[in-house]
Amino acid sequence: MLTVTSSALALLAPLPLVVLIDNVIGRRRVTGLIASLPGAGSRSHLLIWVVAAGLVIFALTSIVEAVITWLWIRVGQAMVFDLANDVYAATLRRSLLFHTRNEVGDSMSRVTGDSWAVHTVAETLVFQPLHALLTIAAVVFVMWRLDVSLTLLSIAVVPLMVAGAATFGARMRAAARGRRDTESRIHSLVQQTLSGIPVVQAFAQEDRQRLAFRELASADIHWQKRSALLIGLNSFGSGVAVTLGTGLVMWAGAHAVLRHALTVGELLLFLAYLAQLQEQLKGLTNIYSTLQLGSANVDRVLEVLGADREVVDGPGAVVLSGVRGDVVFEGVSFGYEPGSLVLEGVSVSVRAGEVLAIVGATGAGKSTLVSLVPRFFDPVAGRVLVDGCDVRGVSVRSLRSQVSVVLQESFLFPMTIAQNIAYGRPDASRAEIEAAAAAANVDGFVAGLPDGFETVVGERGATLSGGERQRVAIARALLKDAPILVLDEPTSALDAVTEVELLEALRRLMVGRTTLVIAHRLSTIRDADRI
Repeated sequence: MLTVTSSALALLAPLPLVVLIDNVIGRRRVTGLIASLPGAGSRSHLLIWVVAAGLVIFALTSIVEAVITWLWIRVGQAMVFDLANDVYAATLRRSLLFHTRNEVGDSMSRVTGDSWAVHTVAETLVFQPLHALLTIAAVVFVMWRLDVSLTLLSIAVVPLMVAGAATFGARMRAAARGRRDTESRIHSLVQQTLSGIPVVQAFAQEDRQRLAFRELASADIHWQKRSALLIGLNSFGSGVAVTLGTGLVMWAGAHAVLRHALTVGELLLFLAYLAQLQEQLKGLTNIYSTLQLGSANVDRVLEVLGADREVVDGPGAVVLSGVRGDVVFEGVSFGYEPGSLVLEGVSVSVRAGEVLAIVGATGAGKSTLVSLVPRFFDPVAGRVLVDGCDVRGVSVRSLRSQVSVVLQESFLFPMTIAQNIAYGRPDASRAEIEAAAAAANVDGFVAGLPDGFETVVGERGATLSGGERQRVAIARALLKDAPILVLDEPTSALDAVTEVELLEALRRLMVGRTTLVIAHRLSTIRDADRI
């Protein structure tokens, strides 16, 4: 309704001009509805009506356009956030294999940047064409009533405008794709540099990273210049067609005025409608160009949404509950790259409550083996069983709820210590959080912090020492209270004193749990049931 109103107001906008030229300046006799206006017989009074009508039409048009824009932003932003949420969720569901092969900055760019293209595409495909078509239909109808031959002449240049958009569209799409890929690489470089800032500064490589950024920025500028050139050429082509059409109409219209077939006011009215028609036609022909530019973003979003998930719930997947903790690897083989196996035919059984230590050379596949239990990856051959159930036959969410993981380099979020401990159980009470912290020897160092458990740790827990981060990770695993525990070299990066403190916490954590522990130090695995 608002779009129809906007189109109707666009038709009314030039009408005061006709009255001004023909009736106020040209002294033509006032007829019809205008003659019924108070004081219409006086040119001065009629001029007041002309000015007032122009102001009223302008005010109404501005209000309607503002409301349409507000509503479209409201609807469009909702679409954007829905899509961004879907892309984010799809990214989270990808396996660790995907995340190890793809840069974090690229994924961030797709979620926070490319998702916003849906607003542009939806506006280009829905709102703009609807508004343009309604306005074109109304304008052509009025122009046809004014002069058929001039109307046909106005429409004759449309194929030229369409040809320009078709000529440059594919090239603009390629340039837009190049630009988005380059910007994604810039995001990745910045993310990697800031994440590894201690290494960058320690090796005095600030200039190297700056030069790498400059190279990518130069490439981005290249793609932007190419896009601008193609857009300019397309605009030039459309402009030539518009200018040619306007010139032909002015030439033919002037002759019509000289023949008294049209008044000067009617010619100016026709030219005003011609300008509206050409503006809307340019908008329609630019839809193709705009879609080519936006399609690069859409392609990157669809790559995420359309990608096959590596780890999914199988048909009829059951919920795993009441787990005892029996874990069996049956002839398991796995490789990160096709044709190159890291694990080949591995078979081992772990009884519920048993502690199994896994040792071996770096790169032998220890971490890969234990990662198969929570289905971070799926084996290419063989199977993994938990309580006799193939993990591929149970829901991923229920499986991972039964497994706690403590890694060599524990990751903490920039949240409070209490929130980090409760990350696996957000509904845990404060008493439960503090009990887990006490069992993991976290309360000792937390007591010395200014805000205690409400102290916010830095990015990746950087404001805590390695031993403190590990104790928080152990408390997190204790609070989750899963029957299966995976410890991936939890003490290898710590000094002897800190290791002793952590081993005490780890022993409490392993009690009553099936534990798979990877370690190189004998102190970590000497209490294992099997090595």
